[in-house]
Amino acid sequence: MGREPFPWFSFKSKAQREKEQQRYGAWAFPYGAAQQERIRALLGELFPKEEPSLAMVRYLNGREGYWDYYGEGDEGRDPLADALAAMVRRSNRRPTEELLLYAALIQADAQVGPELDYPTAEELRALAAALR
Repeated sequence: MGREPFPWFSFKSKAQREKEQQRYGAWAFPYGAAQQERIRALLGELFPKEEPSLAMVRYLNGREGYWDYYGEGDEGRDPLADALAAMVRRSNRRPTEELLLYAALIQADAQVGPELDYPTAEELRALAAALR
């Protein structure tokens, strides 16, 4: 499921685009709307000055890298390094404390089950500090 370079120049029907969007949403938030809202809340706590939609895009970019969404990795890949690389590549930024914080959230999300027992914002900050 690759990305189209110019979505406005698409030969896909509206139904096809909606189906792809639903499939991506199910991948991004396998535990549904409750998980999405929990991630939004954590992003708001971690990045209070960031535009919420931009924070979500950065998070999803990193999550794609972490889970090798586009199948670019190999057997010996490092998911956390891939998440950081995806965020750096798509935001044209060097790895910073901020990106490490996103990476900590992505790593915590990978370990969460249907109970959505995420670490607190402070715990995530400590995890990010340990990633340095």
